[in-house]
Amino acid sequence: MNLIHYQRGVASFSKENSPLRTRMFKRLAVMKIIIALIAINLQVTARTYAQQITLSYKNAKLWDVLSSASKQIGYGFSLPPEAAKKAKPVTINIKSATIETALQMIFEDQPFVYKIEGKLIMVADKPAEKKSETLTLRSDVLTTIRGTVTDEEGQPLPGATVMVKRTNLGAVTDGSGRFTIPDAPENGALLIRMIGKESREVAYKNGVVPNVTLKDVEADLSEVQIIAYGQIEKKYGTSNQGTITGAQIARQPVSNPLLGIQGRIPGLFIQQTSGQTNGRIGVLLQGINSLASGTEPFYVIDGIPYSPDFTGSSLVGNQISQNVLGAKTSSGGSTFNFINPADIESVTILKDADATAIYGSRAANGAILITTKKGKPGKTKVDLNMQSGWSQVTRRPDFLNKDQYLELRREGYKNSGEDVPNENSVPDYSNYPLTVWANNKEHDWWKELVGGTANFTSLQANVSGGNENTTFLAGGGYSKQTTVYPNDLADKKYNVNLTINTTSDNRKFNFMIKGSFLRDDNRLNGIDLASAVLTTAPNAPDLLNPDGSINWGPFPNDPNRYSFGDNPLKEKYNEYYSTSNNLLGTSLISYELLPGLTVKSTFGYNMLFGDEMVLRKFESYSPEFVGVTSSSKFQDRSINSYIIEPQITYRKDLPDGVIDFLVGSSFQQTKTQYSGIEAFGFNNNSQLANPRAATNVQPLLGKETLYKYNAIFGRLNYRHHNKYILNFTARRDGSSRFGDNNKLHNFFSAGGAWLFGDEDFLKNLTSGISTGKLRINYGITGNDQIDDYVYASLLDAVPSGMPYQGITPLIPSRLANPNLQWESTNKFNIGIDLGFFNDRLSFTVDYFRNRSSNQLVDYIMPNLTGFTNVKKNFEAVIQNTGIELLLNASIISKPDFTWRTSFNATIPKNKLIDFPGLEGSSYANTYVIGKPVNIIKAYEFAGVNATTGLYEFVTSKGEKLNYPDFFMDRTKLIDINPKWYGGFSNTISYKGFDLDFLLQYVNQVSPNIKYENFFPGYGSSNLPTYMLKRWQKEGDITDVEKITTGYSITTVNAKDSDAKYSNGSFLRLKNASISYNIPATLFRKIGISSLRAYVQGQNLLTITKYEGADPETHSIGFLPPLRTYTLGLQVSL
Repeated sequence: MNLIHYQRGVASFSKENSPLRTRMFKRLAVMKIIIALIAINLQVTARTYAQQITLSYKNAKLWDVLSSASKQIGYGFSLPPEAAKKAKPVTINIKSATIETALQMIFEDQPFVYKIEGKLIMVADKPAEKKSETLTLRSDVLTTIRGTVTDEEGQPLPGATVMVKRTNLGAVTDGSGRFTIPDAPENGALLIRMIGKESREVAYKNGVVPNVTLKDVEADLSEVQIIAYGQIEKKYGTSNQGTITGAQIARQPVSNPLLGIQGRIPGLFIQQTSGQTNGRIGVLLQGINSLASGTEPFYVIDGIPYSPDFTGSSLVGNQISQNVLGAKTSSGGSTFNFINPADIESVTILKDADATAIYGSRAANGAILITTKKGKPGKTKVDLNMQSGWSQVTRRPDFLNKDQYLELRREGYKNSGEDVPNENSVPDYSNYPLTVWANNKEHDWWKELVGGTANFTSLQANVSGGNENTTFLAGGGYSKQTTVYPNDLADKKYNVNLTINTTSDNRKFNFMIKGSFLRDDNRLNGIDLASAVLTTAPNAPDLLNPDGSINWGPFPNDPNRYSFGDNPLKEKYNEYYSTSNNLLGTSLISYELLPGLTVKSTFGYNMLFGDEMVLRKFESYSPEFVGVTSSSKFQDRSINSYIIEPQITYRKDLPDGVIDFLVGSSFQQTKTQYSGIEAFGFNNNSQLANPRAATNVQPLLGKETLYKYNAIFGRLNYRHHNKYILNFTARRDGSSRFGDNNKLHNFFSAGGAWLFGDEDFLKNLTSGISTGKLRINYGITGNDQIDDYVYASLLDAVPSGMPYQGITPLIPSRLANPNLQWESTNKFNIGIDLGFFNDRLSFTVDYFRNRSSNQLVDYIMPNLTGFTNVKKNFEAVIQNTGIELLLNASIISKPDFTWRTSFNATIPKNKLIDFPGLEGSSYANTYVIGKPVNIIKAYEFAGVNATTGLYEFVTSKGEKLNYPDFFMDRTKLIDINPKWYGGFSNTISYKGFDLDFLLQYVNQVSPNIKYENFFPGYGSSNLPTYMLKRWQKEGDITDVEKITTGYSITTVNAKDSDAKYSNGSFLRLKNASISYNIPATLFRKIGISSLRAYVQGQNLLTITKYEGADPETHSIGFLPPLRTYTLGLQVSL
């Protein structure tokens, strides 16, 4: 099968008539029609069925019986704290009973009372019978008390139980979080409780009740947890996964949600690679599983698979992307920059096969599920969040000043036996700093080029509300962030979102639709000016002339000659635009056919479209470049993807347990496309954005691919006596990325859990352990993160200018491999969850071992075949093992003072355990069996020869040479993987004040800036101050060789030695947030229900021995992450 690269004609690239742009607007129109039709259907009221209950249990837990009953009738229920410990076993056998009859039988002989409030069954402790414990209420001190209960974000909490202490008086909050208790004591205390929230006791006087805020119980094992294709109570989970809430992300001033989860989840390593706006983010989950295929996790947003990368290379990608640890991705920034962090409800990280095998071939590297916010029932509410802040570079390396620089340059000439240039010498490019610029003033280029202040502004607004059947949330926002560069540059984002949820009165029919759109307009600089600091001498001339024009450094005695052809501010005249549009839409429809049997289907669509434009004006070139003309580049890139996943779920309550069953199928199609042109010969700069005005237009390589993916999957979960749990998943995948002989593959997992903390024998032994769970699972997942059509032979067009008989010929460019197969990863995980003192202290430890085989690697072909390589499967095996630790503690838990802390740590190990035929392959100098796949082979550095002043290296024979053999003498193996990493977070609340901060730590090696391929004395580049320790005379003992003017091979060898790597470990105050909830009573008259002021900071302090600009990006030539401060105000109306 032959496939031809898609290449378009010149006319189709015009900005006015781009086919991609036309298709985009057509798709938007179709989406509008679909949404309109769905909105019309939402007006149809579902038929209401008689609410009857059928139950059959013997010695069951009260929680399970109530869960079954509430699911049948669509009611919720609220239990008091420690209800599980106080409740008696329930034995019941009823059929088609009324609600009241069922509840009377359930609560017979129980130490509780119940009350039905609307659609909520409110359960409270049965009042004590001692009269002395009940207040005697006198008529002259009775009053009606009212109040409001909200969450930490000021959102109302419907369904909270409010009781007057030491009485049987109480109420349940309504949809607006309000409650009313008539005939209550004028002075007293209220007990407020709600599942998933911390209980509070609040005193009141003279009938006036302060607003009550309930905090989340983050360490509660009974919380609901998102999983693939559903959710479960975390207590009954069998997998290794972690969750970050949207509230935790919102406390950080980040524009990329991936940075909001950095350092918070064990096993998840996230690396920021640049301080540039929309920069690349590297993500690894439990290590590197592949030699050459993709290493990113599988991302899902509201059920829609989401690509972390654009297809194709970015025109301006080099400045916002660098090679990160183990990343096999395209250039350019992260597409998660086009997801609004303020829209996120939670982020769930799935690590082991028990959690990810149901995703089959796409989850060998784990999965990250993002759930966005939805509306809550209650009065229509408006939420506003306004932020403003600034950012600056955190750390800076020390460079030579003018005198130090000139001293080393002159010394270099002397060491090379050359005359030292001066003002009277003939100037050339290599000696300008000593001739033309010798008497110039000194510049601090770091301060002038990257020492500015970037400003940040954001405004987000949401409207939400609804009733018990239908809720909605609609919002939008705008943000703008400038750069630290002297140019007038900014990144602007515009976002809108809409969510509607509706359900029938009997809760059998459910419908949800979500849509979001974000547009990003990014005005970029042509280069990362942090790199220009290195390439510019400290005595180079001013970058700008007094009139603001570019200073090209004309010679004093010859105005037709110029000394500053590479002025870094030449980009001032060029224009770099990157525009991205991200549309996400998903809907879910479900219906309960029979008790426990539900059919549902999800529909998802994602359109990610970006175009880039680079306008290079004539003024950006030095006048010495005669004949250079203006030019432009244009590029379009798009990803269009849809997915349909019908499913059937069944839940059955058995006398001794519960069984859950899921079966479904997946149909996905993704179309990716990129193309571009380059135009020359414009009459003036005003025409640069119009390629039709050019006299010469050359097409850049274009490509269009189609990825199809189908699957069937299933999951079976059985819970016996709520203590013994089994979970099985299976999936059969079909992918268009593999040859005809191997398009289908099977994946599976099996897991189990034992809640030993609920065993009677343990309860009798100790009362300190409140939770105990042992988990174990094993499964096989896959990886199909390779390019489309790599199994097929491919034809490429011959480059322009080489026609054959007037037409563009085609040549073979890829060899077919119809036997190409899936990579597979065998995952094993065992873990234990422990809770002490009613879970105020909880501890989780996991051990994982993942083995990835059947590696998809490029096989180097002999030259006589006419092909350079072919993609094939190697029987290489990569193993990742590790220990993950998580400790949560509620140190202080009082009504007005709480302190919660969380600590996580990961100790990973990676190694290549098998690679048949490695020694005879082209990878023999890259990999070593038994060592990590990220290993670096290096020379053994022996220091500087005290006699010659040159670097020396120890050979494989033990000799010390200046020029060792590249293939034989690289005997040192450097592991650049992190040795361990993690984070330590704290949340402290006192009355209305909240303090939250995160410390991130990483133990690693990083490139040593001393050996970053600097050539002392060569050219006009500046150098770090460590060069002052150079060898100067015979007998000097140092680790920096002598300065010379030539290109030094020994310097290159030092970069290839173990001296290149040094301690890059760091401890960083990653973020901190201080907020104050201003009493709403001060503003209630003007309609404000809550008001919160806050200050946030990011990358605030770094403790490290690393000598470069930043230990995380570990590069001296890239802008490091910025220190950011923001001031904000949240208002709810």
